[in-house]
Amino acid sequence: MLAARAIGWVGRGIRGPARDVLLTGGVRPRQVGRAIGFERMMDTVGAILGPLCATVLVVSTGVRTAMRWTLLPGALAALAFATLVPGGRRDGDHVGLPFFASLAKLPVEFRKFLGAVTLFGLGDFAHTLLILRAVQLLTPGYGAVRAGAVAVALYTFHNVIYAAASYPAGALGDRIGRRGVLAVGYFLAAITSLGFMIAPPALPVLAALFGMAGLFVAIQDTLERGVVTEMLPRELRATGFGVLAGVNGIGDFASSMIVGFLWSAVSPGAGFAYAAALTALGGSVVLFTTSRNHFKNAGQI
Repeated sequence: MLAARAIGWVGRGIRGPARDVLLTGGVRPRQVGRAIGFERMMDTVGAILGPLCATVLVVSTGVRTAMRWTLLPGALAALAFATLVPGGRRDGDHVGLPFFASLAKLPVEFRKFLGAVTLFGLGDFAHTLLILRAVQLLTPGYGAVRAGAVAVALYTFHNVIYAAASYPAGALGDRIGRRGVLAVGYFLAAITSLGFMIAPPALPVLAALFGMAGLFVAIQDTLERGVVTEMLPRELRATGFGVLAGVNGIGDFASSMIVGFLWSAVSPGAGFAYAAALTALGGSVVLFTTSRNHFKNAGQI
């Protein structure tokens, strides 16, 4: 099981940058944010509907049969990519360029952006911890079982907001500038962490915080990739998307470890305070290391 999960995550790591290159290469520069936002929206809708369908299959057919049925949508998706998706263009002077040579060509401004993404990522912990926080807060009033069910429902609401906000976030970035909108998303992450640090055991407050968490994830996932497209020439975008995915993966792992350690060794508030500080710092770097011209309509770039 562990080996299967590891292989699955390796495949996901390979899939993401390649998908982003194909996606951004197939639309006009001024439409990149909307295209990525639409992809994020549909991917998240699938993530919401998938577990629901799996639950129905498990109840009606059993676990093994349900697992077999999951092969069908995966095979259809692979077939669609193989037969319907254009292969994209390749610049002649870039054919065969070694990986480290591509890294060396990444501009200084993009490296600064990666620094901001790294800082943010070191505070952007796995959102399943939000379920644990909700359970902790709600258990005294709801009981453990009911608190768990409510927390899972809140996380589903988080994903619904994520799906609903992804396309508007991308469209807004296309219109007024992607890096400015991304900075707002980073600051929303800091506010969300502060909110969970001081939140009372009140369902409306927790619902608002889960919704805010879904909103900032929609902005982050959509606009980070849009900024890559904005900052890099076509021949370096594949490398840029790959480096971005690597930085995010390392940040997710490290932040979850650190927040989890602070949560256990000190208090949940300490973990959320750390997350708020790092995400706010990442937003500040994006905001204050970007010239005013970069906040103009990104579609003109």
